[in-house]
Amino acid sequence: MSVKTFDSALDFVPANTQTQRGILSTIVEAFKAIREGIDAAGEYNELTSRGIASDVAARRVFDKIGKR
Repeated sequence: MSVKTFDSALDFVPANTQTQRGILSTIVEAFKAIREGIDAAGEYNELTSRGIASDVAARRVFDKIGKR
């Protein structure tokens, strides 16, 4: 899963006319983006609970998302 999942989940916004996908696929993409966010939040919480500084933990999570 990648950050692009979040971008594609925004296709339902009326201003975005780049794609003409069905509402069902848009909903699926939105849920994938939400899942990605939940996973990232869990990973961040795990890192901070181990004593890693919040800024370092956030950078690690964002770097990992960027590589997906």
